Amino acid sequence: MVKHNLISLLRRAAVFAVALLLFGNQLFAQVVFNNAPDVDIEEQRSVVGNFVQPIEEYNSFSGTYGELRGNHFHCGLDMRTGGVVGKKIFAADEGYVSRITVTPGGFGNMITITHPSGYKSIYGHLLKFAPKYQNYIREKQYEEKSWTQSIDFEPGKFPVKKGDLIAYSGNSGSSGGPHLHFEVRDTKGNPVNLLMTRPFGITDTQKPFFRDVKFYGAVLVYGAYHTYPIEVKVPYKTIRVKKGKRYVTKKVPDENAKQIVQLPKSSYVAVDAYDRMEGTAAKLAVYQYEVFLDTTSVFRFTEGNIPYSTGRYIASMLQHSERIRSGRYYLKSFVSPGNKLQDRISHKDNGLIVLNDTLFHTVKIVCTDVYGNSAEKSYVVKRNDALYDGNIPLSVNGKFFGWADTNSYKTNGFALTVPAGALYSSIYFTADTTVYRSTPYSQTWRIGDENIPLHSSCDISLRVSVPEELQDKLILAKVRKNGGLSSAGGSFDAATSRLKGKISSFGKYCAAIDTVPPIVTFRFSEAAVVKGSFLKIVIGDRLSGIKSYEVEIDGHWVVAEFDGKTATLEVPLNDAKITKGKQHTMIVKLADMVGNKKEFKRKFTW
Repeated sequence: MVKHNLISLLRRAAVFAVALLLFGNQLFAQVVFNNAPDVDIEEQRSVVGNFVQPIEEYNSFSGTYGELRGNHFHCGLDMRTGGVVGKKIFAADEGYVSRITVTPGGFGNMITITHPSGYKSIYGHLLKFAPKYQNYIREKQYEEKSWTQSIDFEPGKFPVKKGDLIAYSGNSGSSGGPHLHFEVRDTKGNPVNLLMTRPFGITDTQKPFFRDVKFYGAVLVYGAYHTYPIEVKVPYKTIRVKKGKRYVTKKVPDENAKQIVQLPKSSYVAVDAYDRMEGTAAKLAVYQYEVFLDTTSVFRFTEGNIPYSTGRYIASMLQHSERIRSGRYYLKSFVSPGNKLQDRISHKDNGLIVLNDTLFHTVKIVCTDVYGNSAEKSYVVKRNDALYDGNIPLSVNGKFFGWADTNSYKTNGFALTVPAGALYSSIYFTADTTVYRSTPYSQTWRIGDENIPLHSSCDISLRVSVPEELQDKLILAKVRKNGGLSSAGGSFDAATSRLKGKISSFGKYCAAIDTVPPIVTFRFSEAAVVKGSFLKIVIGDRLSGIKSYEVEIDGHWVVAEFDGKTATLEVPLNDAKITKGKQHTMIVKLADMVGNKKEFKRKFTW
């Protein structure tokens, strides 16, 4: 039986090898899909295959599913609109409008349609909704005196047909430019990787691009991994280039030269790569990353469909030190034990490159997009422990924090609790006071290593000394690299004389006082004659942040749409229920997070 099974397996492998040579990328793409966990491709294709293009004019993508973002994988398609707003948005299929939200961040103005299949389509960053929805929302805003809205609808309230006009494209919410965010969620509420379904006849023949690759040493020291960067000397070649009327020599990186990288026994790679597609210069998502040591795969990550419940574990896959240093996203091969995306990762030795001899080996990195186009980059590597002995600590400082445990640390004037699962790997934790004070109310504490990411918030308390009359103005502040402060919230506990709060990242923290009320900058002068249909007002706060705002015209509340990107309030005068041709008085009321309040008044004629 064993012999028969082995022969059968070898035959299958031979057939696969021949087929791979015959069909190339097309077959490889299918293999990639089959490796994706928890994805019923045929079901998703049968649903999404009925969808029509949701935007009147398709100008390619500015973003695709699976892009590496700050704390999540991008979960939809960002459809370009040529840098303008106001493109017509259509229902991708029949169903009913099940939710409309209006928020300053996130998807901004968003509409959700539930389809007969149970799938939902989402349309985000909208300028405004189609008239019947826009009018309904505006009435709700005035009724509740609240611009922000999140309304769920029953199936019979707003039925739609395929291709119905539902909205206009915009730039609302946390958007970096005008576009439509189009997203589909399955019956379990998980976002669908739309390009796996080949929607709207979209094709892609371009392969991914490597922007950078970095190597890091990794060694287990007393139960926690110690990692450190490895310098890779880039080979250069000399070329002649024309400069004016003469030629000069210039050194440029030699992309074709084999790079010999000297490594310690154990190391890993961090890859900064992106996909490319016809019609756009955008840096799109790589679908699969794979790392080989010679012919052995030591790491493979395949996106598939990433549930919201595990998408935030993206931080466990990124080289966090590079995010802090350069702001760029390097996906690392080292697999942290607390990484809950391991259902879509295959690895050997935790994704480490382990060299058990001093011979020459090859490290190859392969990046593949969702259409099966792939690019690879190779390095010749050789073990040389002598270069890296000094990077391995002989002892450790601090208190051991197990990644799966609830950990606490207390010292004079400081306490921290790190909940179970907040760390992706075990660490040795330290906290100490810095040599200077950012404010007179507490010491500045250097808490942990900022190069270590946190998955969830940690409880913190600092002993502070502050006059009683200022205690309600006290906040926890993070000290930025330039010495400035940013609010981390928190509140003062008078019984213990401690400032308590939560931190979502390691770094420097202190206590700070905010006694300065918010400010307003009107984008129109006093008694101005306004000819447009909107009034714009910029609001801000020095430290604790804006908690609430309210705008009145002639004594009654009016809608003021808030753009968090520019801190701008925009008042639509056509909806403000004021008489044209007369002078009006606007009052803006602001309050910050610690209760500082101020009113601002300005007259205008419209």
